[in-house]
Amino acid sequence: MDCEYEYCHLERFSRDIGISKEDLVTAFNIERDFHTEILMEHDRRKRKRMYREVYERVHPIYGRSSNTIKMQNPKDRIVRLFRKELEGKSILDVGCGTGYFLISVANQLEHKRLVGIDISTPVLPKNQKDIQFINADIVDFDLHEDFDVVFSDQVLEHIAPSDLPIHLSSIKKALKNDGTLIILMPNRLFGPHDVTRILDYTYTGRIGAMGTHLNESTYSEMIPMLKVHGFSEFQTVVPIPKVKHAFPRLRMNPSILTHIENSRLLLGILYRIRWRSACIARLEIVLICR
Repeated sequence: MDCEYEYCHLERFSRDIGISKEDLVTAFNIERDFHTEILMEHDRRKRKRMYREVYERVHPIYGRSSNTIKMQNPKDRIVRLFRKELEGKSILDVGCGTGYFLISVANQLEHKRLVGIDISTPVLPKNQKDIQFINADIVDFDLHEDFDVVFSDQVLEHIAPSDLPIHLSSIKKALKNDGTLIILMPNRLFGPHDVTRILDYTYTGRIGAMGTHLNESTYSEMIPMLKVHGFSEFQTVVPIPKVKHAFPRLRMNPSILTHIENSRLLLGILYRIRWRSACIARLEIVLICR
């Protein structure tokens, strides 16, 4: 086993993502304390402060402070994948981070209004004047306007379960009556996907996330929750990377994925398909909700 102290996968994870072992251990300890404390915190105002404080501490460790795109925009493939949902639409990117997604939309697609909301505001290139960024709480917000599409990319897993209902209500409020919510988030059954990978880098769900991922979920859990908040139609993309990008307009019913999640036999088969000791199939949650 590739072990260093109690962090059994630290060396390989550090090598793969290019962050020092010392920095990863520092980040893990910060995030683990945050994870424990926020799940026990009942005061919404205190949780709001805790989110901001932890990201102010760990983002510099991961190199998330840069706001410029030095090479190809990393969100270009995602924009092409959802082109048919995004083309010609007004879009709100919730938890927009560095703004790469909206910059990619602005550069690739015909579009209407483009807005990003996050607790920190990125610095845009000077030629991106058609994008508005709002510095605000992404859990509980009301922009007093509605959009054709709300985009949520790797955000829901960072929100404490106690805050999910108000977050989803805020999203629903921001959508037009016939609007579309697009969600991308990690699947807990193939986790952990945060810095907890220094303990378990196999993507087989043996250890739950202990870092800033507070809510890694499953299709089986997310769809009923979204139904409670007024969504009734769900599609997903083909869960095979090369296929979904080769046929970006192809959509399927997520019921087959919920069936896999609830089958020990099928999960066991997927867990055994590995490369470099890590499970290849991770069933990332991709939901197109209406």
